[in-house]
Amino acid sequence: MKDNRLKERVIKDIREALINKNIIADCETPTAEGSAFVDATNEDLSVLFAQNFTRNGGTMYYCANEDDIQKRIQDIQKKYSDATIGCTSQNLTTFLNHLSIDNCQTCEPDKHYPLGATLCEALIAWQGSIVISSNQGLGVNTPALPETTIILAFTSQVVADWEKANERLKTYYPEFPDTVMVTNPAGYTYRKGIQKLHLILIEDED
Repeated sequence: MKDNRLKERVIKDIREALINKNIIADCETPTAEGSAFVDATNEDLSVLFAQNFTRNGGTMYYCANEDDIQKRIQDIQKKYSDATIGCTSQNLTTFLNHLSIDNCQTCEPDKHYPLGATLCEALIAWQGSIVISSNQGLGVNTPALPETTIILAFTSQVVADWEKANERLKTYYPEFPDTVMVTNPAGYTYRKGIQKLHLILIEDED
């Protein structure tokens, strides 16, 4: 997205995808239909991911700076009575504290948190899925993330499919993570765990 006009179009398309998505009640579990899975070669991957993720029931916020990130996370917290956010790593806790976000702490494995927050390794465009590994800080306890979880991700992490995501994992880590979880808002996941997803998508490409 180095061309500014292309970048503006992508941002506009993402916003339109969020505005036009189906409204799904909190109590409902959306189901993914065949039309939700589009050929990733046809459109910009960020737009395609936004469309599929929100079509499957996820809530997504596009953020261009730290002020945007702060506001969005605080808005989510308010929906859950300012509940404590359990972060998957000390680095993430430190970052949220830097944003003046209260009630966040690094996860204790045996403690239940109403809200969770984690980073991720990749966003898979063709199915609107998110790849999270044990290297994000929870180790083998990754599946214990709360059902309602905030995920911070970057536009540069969007890839077409699982094959590309797997390549990223191999590039990131000398040793492949012990646990890799792929999940999306419709509940399709390799492991039980998070299903109500709030994605903070952060612009990090020039």
